[in-house]
Amino acid sequence: MIEARDLTLDLGCFRLDKASIRVGDGEYMVVIGPSGAGKTLLLECIAGLRKPASGRVFIDGVDVTFKPPEERMIAFVPQNYALWPHMTVWENIAFPLKHRGYSGGEAEDRVEWIAGELGIKKLLDRKPNTLSGGEQQRVALARALVWDPKAVLLDEPTSALDPSLRSTAWRLIRRLHEKLGFTAIHVTHDVTEAAALADEAAFMYNGRVIKQGSLDEVLATREAAEYMGDASIIRGVVVGFSNGVLKLRVGGGILHAVSSKPLENGVKKILMVRPEDVLLTRKPSSGSSARNTVSAVVEEIDWRGPLALVTLYCPDGGFRIKAYVTKSSLEELGVKKGEKFYAVFKAASLKIIA
Repeated sequence: MIEARDLTLDLGCFRLDKASIRVGDGEYMVVIGPSGAGKTLLLECIAGLRKPASGRVFIDGVDVTFKPPEERMIAFVPQNYALWPHMTVWENIAFPLKHRGYSGGEAEDRVEWIAGELGIKKLLDRKPNTLSGGEQQRVALARALVWDPKAVLLDEPTSALDPSLRSTAWRLIRRLHEKLGFTAIHVTHDVTEAAALADEAAFMYNGRVIKQGSLDEVLATREAAEYMGDASIIRGVVVGFSNGVLKLRVGGGILHAVSSKPLENGVKKILMVRPEDVLLTRKPSSGSSARNTVSAVVEEIDWRGPLALVTLYCPDGGFRIKAYVTKSSLEELGVKKGEKFYAVFKAASLKIIA
């Protein structure tokens, strides 16, 4: 268990303002938010690289606020990976083992093990400057995980990768977490990355942790909605494919999404729908080209200029969905908190993002 309580620190453009977060053992926590929100500063305070002006950091119930980094049993993966350029990949990975007193044989066994898990055995004799960005990322992950730390802190670990490599990196990190069960706090400004990885999420803004909980709960906050442009993120499992349309189970319901290719049943996907593509009705849609109709209850109504952003909770699917509604439609439909509606949207509007 890692807890940061009411951390404050002011570096001018970057600051923490009573930032608090709690991460359970084996949990993969993703912290999202805009640049300058204090995400990296939060990691550095937890790792012991910076001392907060006030507040406390606890690891397994022990106050480590003023303990040096080496006594916290936490691995840190910075944005630039920070590999030693004069060392081989093997030496980079083995460095924390030697620092912690592992014998030669133990260190060799653990390096071989983690290199196998990450598929980098063929790189062990090379220097970091001969590696691609994706290979450097794997080496940095290997160095962080090889000594079995209490937690791993990752600061935008995929930001230096080409877009085509990021989804591969997400799958790798997720597979490692599922297999090894390490505790992680992962910082990113990419909502898609958060959706692909997070067991739980937190949103930071102006130095504060605004909300911690499920990704859906976090994205339902006003600050997160403004940051990500009001899109709705939905998790589903593929249960069928026909005529270019995927059928996905979402909670106790079914949604449909256009797809250029079939996917195996049981595959988990992250979906997104924009609020301008969602129509609200009092009755289930009939005779419409829209394939998706879900029952939902109005939770919030926020104004976005001439439009109202209506946030609804879908109890059958266990997710939230947002819709833009004009003032006249809001009045005509009688949209109010607690009222039941149907959210209707086309299969082409439900985008597969991860």
